[in-house]
Amino acid sequence: MKIPLFYIPKTRHKYFLEIKKKYTSEKYIIPIGKDCHAAHSLDILNIRKQSLPYDWVRLKSISGLRTVSQNIQEDFKFFLADLKKNEEGNTYAAKYPDAEFTHAKAVIDDPKLLNTFKKRCQRLLDIISHHPVAYLHIIEITSLRLEDASIFCNMAKDFIKILKPKDSLHIYIRFDEQIENEEVCNLLLNEIQKIPQVYITTYVRGKAQYGIWGNEKEYPKLYKKLNLKIKKVFPIITIK
Repeated sequence: MKIPLFYIPKTRHKYFLEIKKKYTSEKYIIPIGKDCHAAHSLDILNIRKQSLPYDWVRLKSISGLRTVSQNIQEDFKFFLADLKKNEEGNTYAAKYPDAEFTHAKAVIDDPKLLNTFKKRCQRLLDIISHHPVAYLHIIEITSLRLEDASIFCNMAKDFIKILKPKDSLHIYIRFDEQIENEEVCNLLLNEIQKIPQVYITTYVRGKAQYGIWGNEKEYPKLYKKLNLKIKKVFPIITIK
């Protein structure tokens, strides 16, 4: 919300009091793909405190959870090893071709950027060691088959092996305009909700009307559906 404060005619400068809603979470929420929508939602809710390795990395729906769990178990040893570029020009590590640095392609030849990602990886490991965490993950299923859904369910079951007792995994199945591929969707909803410490829901972002981020005002409702416990705190107030 912006409230006009004053206007300087000769300079044409307008100043506003900007008030942004701010939320806090009882757990440290870690976005783990499949793309940057999860990290963006944390930004909009002013929950995200610092950058982490998967904020702007694109993962494949069918293998994303396995990639993340392996990276964590390996202490990210291969996450930035033997970097290459694919046909689209995106950078990836040789062991994980399905994890693309779409927003940081230069990591392959920029030592400073590479070091930045190494710091993010260590930061994530430190957070996991010292805090109860909630992993936030997206999956798109438009082209998935039933056998793919079964593979994903097994990955979710494997993922809980890296969870501490108070940790959790929260997954939203994202659609653009309406729920599609209902057979696969129902299988995922029915099977994954049986897994302890894992929560799942559907999310229709209304891409035609709201763009790739969806209706940002609806993010608190999405988090509630995901059983992510957040609460509103004193807003951020600035003059611009």
